[in-house]
Amino acid sequence: MNYFDGTLKKIVADFSTLEEVEGILFAGSHISENQDEYSDIDLYLYVDREISITKRKKITEKYSDYMEMNNRFWETEDDGFLIDPHMGIEFIYRDFNWIKEELENLLVKHIARLGYTTCLWYNFSTSKILYDRDGRLKNLQEQFRINYPLELKNNIIQKNYPILREIIGSYYHQIGKAIKRDDIVSINHRVAALLASYFDILFAINELPHPGEKKILKIIKSTCRLIPENMEENINTMIQHISYSPKNILIEIDKLIDNLDNLLEKVNSSM
Repeated sequence: MNYFDGTLKKIVADFSTLEEVEGILFAGSHISENQDEYSDIDLYLYVDREISITKRKKITEKYSDYMEMNNRFWETEDDGFLIDPHMGIEFIYRDFNWIKEELENLLVKHIARLGYTTCLWYNFSTSKILYDRDGRLKNLQEQFRINYPLELKNNIIQKNYPILREIIGSYYHQIGKAIKRDDIVSINHRVAALLASYFDILFAINELPHPGEKKILKIIKSTCRLIPENMEENINTMIQHISYSPKNILIEIDKLIDNLDNLLEKVNSSM
């Protein structure tokens, strides 16, 4: 589907008339060609100051049959459904100076986080520019179209690896306590956190920006050159154990991390 010949083109034209808008980027699964029937259109509007809800509503209501204005659960968003084509759309509003600072913290200062460290870099660098008032978004994309920094790679591994299993407060030990308490909610929560750090490490090993949580195993298989042995089997079995046999979760986590250890040893020995 060519999104740029119809409604999306008109939406971009309307928003580009607002003096607050620095630029508009098209991102998400439609850009990576990883979309399916459930995929929304993700439209990122970079601004130098906040656009009033009144202005946003005047534009979005022209093209939608349902729109939730000013959702602030993650970022500032207007979320709803287009009339034509009838599909979901998310308008995400970001401050230009904020994205610039976030990318500098990541790619200049090499600050790592627990899980999803490089997702913002992936999102911004793979976005398609639909409007760029003064060329600042293009310049920012070009500035950070760089090889994966070695210091960032090491920092991500050093920050996320110990909390998998190594330290007292690790996810592994937290899951073990939750199993003893028969606390299924806590088990589920900590397994998700463990996987977030695990995948952060894996994408760092492969020196690839993290694409986010959707379809992640499929993406890993298609993009990562270095993958721990039996990764997908271990993860699938571990998740199944959450509901049916929680006591066996730690066995699969041990396998998962042991195989990650083997991969890290191979990578380190080849350097």
